[in-house]
Amino acid sequence: MTLSEPTRKFAFDFRMLSILLLLAVVPLLVVTWWLFTNYQNAYLERSGANLAAAADMTFGHINSYLQHQIIETAAITEVPVLREVIKKGNADLAGNLDQVRKAIPALAARWRSLDARSPEVAAILHNPASDFLRRYASVHRSYRTVMVTDFLGRTVAANEKTTDYYQADKDWWKETYGDGRRGTVYIGDAGYDDSTGVYSMELAQPFVDPGGGVIGALKVVIDVQDIHSLIGSVRAADGATAALIRAKGTVVSAPGYSGRDTRTFPGTLELLTAREKGRRYFVGSETPPRVHGLAERSLQELYPHLNWIMTLSAPVQEIQAPLVELRRHLVVLVLVIVLLTVAAALLLSRVESAPVVPEDPHLERL
Repeated sequence: MTLSEPTRKFAFDFRMLSILLLLAVVPLLVVTWWLFTNYQNAYLERSGANLAAAADMTFGHINSYLQHQIIETAAITEVPVLREVIKKGNADLAGNLDQVRKAIPALAARWRSLDARSPEVAAILHNPASDFLRRYASVHRSYRTVMVTDFLGRTVAANEKTTDYYQADKDWWKETYGDGRRGTVYIGDAGYDDSTGVYSMELAQPFVDPGGGVIGALKVVIDVQDIHSLIGSVRAADGATAALIRAKGTVVSAPGYSGRDTRTFPGTLELLTAREKGRRYFVGSETPPRVHGLAERSLQELYPHLNWIMTLSAPVQEIQAPLVELRRHLVVLVLVIVLLTVAAALLLSRVESAPVVPEDPHLERL
């Protein structure tokens, strides 16, 4: 009698595969997705906190720059030759103040049409005080205009012919002179100055007499190129860029913006909303999205006319670039788990296909 080999047709057990996938792959996918999403959010938050810290640091640099300008100009108000020209101008007012007041409108109206060689202009530009201001401006190249007025607001010295002769009707002069007792430092917003042809800001200091009282005022027109250079030099990770913007949305300084640019900075409304809610960083809704970090303080807290906000932002794509490699590794891991699951299902299917009890040829004799 010929012994027959036990045979059973191999059948892949898809039910077994489904069970293994449910037990191994699905939980892995859920856990991986949860961990990756949370890690991604935590990574964005950490980047936002870093941007906010960098914005604080840049804010400190700008404040230091402005404080340096205040100290520098305060020293100018103590220069004897400048105080002398002010005292001389004020002395001329002692006997005929009313007459001088009446003459101011006529000279102020003709001032812009007068040549620098005209007697009225030459008397102001060619004196020891103006000579000092020209030397000073030649050394401090960012000071485009440096001028001095008496206590009535008349220009008594300047490094060059000023746009206007009479200054007492200007906001900077009114604030600097104040009530005439001590005066105050004035720092104006940045803007395009027609007289100098540069993007600049005004800074004014009072000349205060040791015995009390404001005797005159100093104004300097400062080229804000140093602020542009400071903003442009900010280097943060993930391709971040710095921007100094006004609360109304226009740009003081930012890469890609000029002094005469009137475009609104993208995401200004979101920046203001974040400040109101006390948030230091957020992901903007612009396309492509960026993470924005805000300085904790506003410059307006220190300088009333500078409603400036310091912000740094970086593209989300740049921030998340390291996560791309992590995502690739996770995908490979999931694929390996799937392949191992399929291999396990094949092995179990083969085991199930084998005969449970081999045929015994001796049983045929019974």
